[in-house]
Amino acid sequence: MSRRNVALAGTSTLLALAISAPLAAQESASLPGAAGELEEIVVTGIRGSLQRSLDIKREASGVVDVITSEDIGKFPDSNVAASLQRVPGVSIQRSGTRGEPTGITVRGFGGDFNETLFDGRRISTAAGGRSVDFSTVGADFVGAMHILKTPDVTLSTSSIGATVNILYPKPFDELGTRFVTSASGSMQDEAGKVVPTAGALFSTTFADDTMGFLADVIYTERETDTNRVFVSGWNGGRFAPCQLTADCGPGELDDSNKTIVGWWQQQFGAEQSQVNDERIDGRIAFQWRPADNVLLTIDDNYSRQKITTETYGFALWFGKDDLRNLQLDNNGTVVDFRQAGTPMDLNAGVNNQHIETNQIGANLKIDVTENLHFDIDASYAKSKSNPDANHRNDGANIGYGGTLGTTLGVRVLGDSSDTLPQLTTFGPNGDTSRYLDPSIIGSHVLVRTQQQNTDTIKQARFTTTYEQEGMRLDVGVAYLDDNFTLQNRNTFANNFWQAYSGYGAPSGRSSGVLIPESMYRGTIGTGGFIPGFSGGGALPPSLLVYSPYDLYSFLEGLGNPQTQTIDGFNYGCCDYTGSLDLALDPGSVQDITEKTFSAFIRANFTAEIGDMPFHFSAGLRNERTDVTSSGQGRVPILLTQSEADPTLLTTTFSETQPITTKSDYSYLLPSLSTKLEVTPDVHLRFAASRTLTRPAINFLTPVLNVGALPRVGALTANGGNPALKPYLSDNFDFAVEWYY
Repeated sequence: MSRRNVALAGTSTLLALAISAPLAAQESASLPGAAGELEEIVVTGIRGSLQRSLDIKREASGVVDVITSEDIGKFPDSNVAASLQRVPGVSIQRSGTRGEPTGITVRGFGGDFNETLFDGRRISTAAGGRSVDFSTVGADFVGAMHILKTPDVTLSTSSIGATVNILYPKPFDELGTRFVTSASGSMQDEAGKVVPTAGALFSTTFADDTMGFLADVIYTERETDTNRVFVSGWNGGRFAPCQLTADCGPGELDDSNKTIVGWWQQQFGAEQSQVNDERIDGRIAFQWRPADNVLLTIDDNYSRQKITTETYGFALWFGKDDLRNLQLDNNGTVVDFRQAGTPMDLNAGVNNQHIETNQIGANLKIDVTENLHFDIDASYAKSKSNPDANHRNDGANIGYGGTLGTTLGVRVLGDSSDTLPQLTTFGPNGDTSRYLDPSIIGSHVLVRTQQQNTDTIKQARFTTTYEQEGMRLDVGVAYLDDNFTLQNRNTFANNFWQAYSGYGAPSGRSSGVLIPESMYRGTIGTGGFIPGFSGGGALPPSLLVYSPYDLYSFLEGLGNPQTQTIDGFNYGCCDYTGSLDLALDPGSVQDITEKTFSAFIRANFTAEIGDMPFHFSAGLRNERTDVTSSGQGRVPILLTQSEADPTLLTTTFSETQPITTKSDYSYLLPSLSTKLEVTPDVHLRFAASRTLTRPAINFLTPVLNVGALPRVGALTANGGNPALKPYLSDNFDFAVEWYY
């Protein structure tokens, strides 16, 4: 369970400025009006925004909800997902240590089951999934959002949940010159620091309003501290009856004797994460109308996000066969136990994430005749995670174990809604006064990872529209090429992570070195760590703060163990030469390309049933997708238990071999939408459609990879399947709408 203090409090300021030069309007206003002429009233602000949203919803052929900005630069929320939760049937998802809204759920489907478009285009995402992290979308200058609960076959494949189309403002949306600025500050109570958000937008039209230019930039910073008490994994397994007592004799732990089914805690700990999130969003757009029947739009959207997370805490690891004095409740959950010799890991980590995304697009609209129209759209998008290869996740575990290991357990008391799991004791051999005694804390695990992802999307769409009174026909083709690459470098691939593991001599181990006291930077108190929950006093009184980089420098300063004898080095672990370098993990390498060819047709008709207007829309979209997936395969052939830490395992692999696979699939996706206007204010809608959701593109890797840092009783492996097919859904919608 976690405590997330993310409500914005403190000082908040907002400054907005709009400048325009409506000369033509002024000249018209000076002319005398005809007698009895009605004056046009233009509704703006929040009321105008709501009216525009209702008008779009009312006129749409399918089921759609709309959120529009009050005015340029005045979107109702600072977070896109927070705005979407205003829509009926849409709820938000929160994730990460900050608890910020990052996604949505529609029809009970979240994540990759919802499609997000930007001005009708797919955006690349370095995460490798289909969903978009809405916390990375600057909302200050969003023009509107359309939530399509029934598919538009001319726009995209759609998805089982919904399609969200985020529309950005363009120069011709508002003729003339406009300049908007905004600034605000926010403070989270735990972080205790005011951080800024500021943006500016400039839009102008010129050359008799045949050309327009728009540019905007937004800077956002967030500081968040999060306290967390966690249990990682309630694993299921079988226990021997002797584990209900204080001791097990020879042979009593044989598998044949394990007859008690239960769920137990693999790991228990507490930590504080301090997050700094810095984001810059920028956009430029140019529009040109060389003739009354031609409109060209070119735009470029850029975003850069840097997230630095510092985490400090402790963790205790438990092995199923080592548990004694077990107590299980009626559901088979282990609610009390003891484990002898439990080590104490004191963790510190710095995770640096850097994501850059850029999308360039062009759109050409041509009115060939009054009835015939062409729409040509193309874009190129690339998203990179760690583009400069200088950002890593650097962590370390220090602590004590071995002869200083403690007989302890975790006890679950009362209702978990208001009670934390409680440690029975802590400290070396149960001496709580020496919990952070610097004379016994030694080095252990050195975890460094560096992942680079790139997602590149090239797409194009051509649509021909023919319309006349009471009828509209859209016919077109589309192409999308999505290439995703990934590789991971870490200290697991070369086994450098255990170069100085073992905690050292104070714990009775030959490997590991004592950590200098000068390396410690202080502590974080755990008093009131998770307000609202009892049992906080069962936690150790504080969390140790130290820098993993200082630890790396200290250990590297000991020299090269291959050319000299260094006390505490874990000889036999690896070819470590004094520099904590990262090595490529071959099993992580992915290169996946997905090419989709589409053809679509949609017909809209308007007629009357009695005196009631009836609108009918039928569409068909055919898609063929070709997948090429490449990776580097290897097979684990040996697991070796570490002498420095009996809970750790070292994996030996076979030789690496390149693997490439290909697959394809095609689907026909029909869509039907009808609307009957019973009265001008009461509408009946019915829709039926077939939609699909493709698997996340990083699920299509052809290789199996053994999880990093394998431990006894917690072996993991993950792999993909290039032949995975999409989820298919047949959807039926009925709605009664009353506009009043």
